[in-house]
Amino acid sequence: MDAETRQRRIRQLAHEIWEAEGRPDGHAARHWAMAERLVAAEAAAEADAEALPPSQPRRSAGTGSISS
Repeated sequence: MDAETRQRRIRQLAHEIWEAEGRPDGHAARHWAMAERLVAAEAAAEADAEALPPSQPRRSAGTGSISS
């Protein structure tokens, strides 16, 4: 995520937090810090997901042919 996208996401989340808390005055710094932590956690989860190998399709039992 580039810096501009990250900044937009933080701003969006901070606004959502502010609204969820009833739009209180004087809490902008706390809302911003919370949003920064959430964005960092999202980025870490995304990086972890990208590092995992692709999943293999599951084979269900009993799908093979049986010969007599």
